[in-house]
Amino acid sequence: MTADDAADEVARLRRCEAARAEYRRLRDLGQKRRLVRTVDGELTLYRPEEIGFVRGGPAYAVRTVRGLWVGVWVLAGFSLAFVAVFIVSATQGRPFWGALPLAIVWAGLSWIGLTSIRKEKRAAELRRRRGIPAPSRFQI
Repeated sequence: MTADDAADEVARLRRCEAARAEYRRLRDLGQKRRLVRTVDGELTLYRPEEIGFVRGGPAYAVRTVRGLWVGVWVLAGFSLAFVAVFIVSATQGRPFWGALPLAIVWAGLSWIGLTSIRKEKRAAELRRRRGIPAPSRFQI
């Protein structure tokens, strides 16, 4: 490690400690903030609406907005398929009533995905206005 690398590391640690101190100060004032590492490794304070949807952790399979769009379209397709199954079975005189609750469930999951996309777009715009980078994939 060179002297410049050591100085950069010390400066980064000081910035992180300053961010932690600011977080504690704002928390004591009752303001809601989240202390999160950014994609470039710095600790940054975010307002809750600037986070968007959480991309990290063992329970999350979708990590990008594009992946979320794919999921929404797949879920909407399942919902439409179950509606079509109900319509076809009803026209044959034996309606398959079990398809309707399944269509509602898939449509509801699709709606959750759409609201997550909207939340992420709003958060990205707020971050762009403030000039802060996106949160890292795995948040602390």
